[in-house]
Amino acid sequence: KKKERVSYALFLAFQLGFLIIVPLIGFLFLGVFLDKKFNSSPIFLLLSIFLSFIFIFFEIRHFLLPIIRK
Repeated sequence: KKKERVSYALFLAFQLGFLIIVPLIGFLFLGVFLDKKFNSSPIFLLLSIFLSFIFIFFEIRHFLLPIIRK
């Protein structure tokens, strides 16, 4: 039973890390690409970081609400 709880906690930690890092990297690449394409140095990068935080917040909220309600 304890082993199952530990593995479930590790699984949740991995999922949360994945939910944070993948959108952040994706939005960062998008911001850098758009900045290079339109020659507008930090504008799209900063906008993409801001949008990634909003996206990450809603994804984590969607992921954690069912777990919290148990």
